[in-house]
Amino acid sequence: MKHLGKFVAIAAVALTATAAQAQGAYGELGYSRLNFDNRDDGFSAKVNPSMVRGIAGYELNPNLAVEGLLGLGAGSDDVNVGGVTVKGKVEHVYGAFVKPKIRLGESVELFARAGVAGTKVSARSGNLSVSDSGGSFAYGAGMSFALGGNTSLNADYMNYYDRKGVKVDGLNIGVGMKF
Repeated sequence: MKHLGKFVAIAAVALTATAAQAQGAYGELGYSRLNFDNRDDGFSAKVNPSMVRGIAGYELNPNLAVEGLLGLGAGSDDVNVGGVTVKGKVEHVYGAFVKPKIRLGESVELFARAGVAGTKVSARSGNLSVSDSGGSFAYGAGMSFALGGNTSLNADYMNYYDRKGVKVDGLNIGVGMKF
């Protein structure tokens, strides 16, 4: 019984901290149209696959947030290379970012993102399949438009991966929600 008071105090502090964190939490869900460009060893192919992207973020202050990102390939694209059809896909992207931002009026916010991302891409032609994955500096910029309440419409450009002759970048349109 004598430890019950300590337990209640610790639980109250934990719940208060969780509630305080939730005030700056937000999430986004969007659709990305990507450019997957392979220009390695004299071979060049460019496809435009798609991805569904989710972001979980926390506002540290009105001008700075931190984010975690997860994107999953939603569709592949084909290109003809020397008479052979090659299908390219972005399997997944995950990353951590710092997001500086500035408000312009009541409903518009401009932002940038900088961080690191892990990316996996694949290409297939007939029975031959190859994939590549790795980490890279990632960056981007965009705009957010408040729709009312806690909902926003977001658009951004991101460069997720640019190494070893492979580049993955693209545009994203999404919806955000503050919690």
